[in-house]
Amino acid sequence: MSQSLKRGVDALMYLASRKCAGVTEIAGALNVNKSTAFRIMETFMPDNIVEKNPDTAQYKLGPAILKLADRYYRSLSAAGVSRPHMERLSEILGESVHLCVVSNNRAVVIDQIAASGILMANAKIGSTEPLHASSVGKCLVAFASEVRKERMFEELQYEIYTHNTVKNKEEMIQEIDKIRNQGYAIDNAELSLDVRCVAAPIFNNKGECNYSIGVSGPISRMNETKIERIIREIIKTTKRISNELGYEAQE
Repeated sequence: MSQSLKRGVDALMYLASRKCAGVTEIAGALNVNKSTAFRIMETFMPDNIVEKNPDTAQYKLGPAILKLADRYYRSLSAAGVSRPHMERLSEILGESVHLCVVSNNRAVVIDQIAASGILMANAKIGSTEPLHASSVGKCLVAFASEVRKERMFEELQYEIYTHNTVKNKEEMIQEIDKIRNQGYAIDNAELSLDVRCVAAPIFNNKGECNYSIGVSGPISRMNETKIERIIREIIKTTKRISNELGYEAQE
C-alpha cells in the first residue's frame, strides 16, 4: 500500500472513532503536518466520503460511507457467514444444526450440518416446517417486524401435530411474547413426539431477523440439562453470526 493511501485509510479510521475532528487533531493522530492532513481531507470531500462543518472547520465521515457499508453488507451471505459457526455448534453439542428462512408462511431449511450417529434428527435442505409448531418457525415469527408478525398470526392455519402444538392465534401470541423476552424458542415435541428443538434468531446490520438457527435431537437425549446447554451455546453462536453481519445490539 502506498504511503499516501495508507494515510488516507488511517485518517478515515481515525474519524470513525470520534464524532468529528479538526485538521490539527488529525495531523497529530497521523503524525503528519497540518497541510498534509488538510490535503487528505479535501481529497475525500468531493465524493462525500468526508464532510466539513463550515462553522467549526471540523471534519467527520460523510454519507458516502453509508453507501460503502451498505454495499459491503449486501455482499455478505448469511448462509456463508453462518456455516462455520454451525459446524462448530454441531461439533460441541453432538446434534444436527439447521439454518432457516420464512417462505409462504413456512420455515424453510436452507442449510444443515448433519450430526453422525444412530439416533439423529436431521432436516433435509429444502424441507419446510410449520411456523407455529417448530422452534425455528416460532423464532422467525417472534423477531419479525410488527406488521409482518401480525399478518402471519392471521394467515397461519394452526394445524395440530401433537398434544403440545400451539393450537390458535391466542396461544401463539403468548408463545411469541415469551420467546421475545427470553431470546430463544423451544419446540417441545410440538411437531413430532420424538424430537425436541431449540432455535435462536440471527440479526443483520439493520436489526432485521430473516434467519434462525435450530438444534434438533431425539427426545430421549434432549433432557432438561441438555436443553439448557444448547440454549447457552446457540445464543452465543447466533450473537457471533449477527455481529459478523453488522448487527449492533441496543443497550
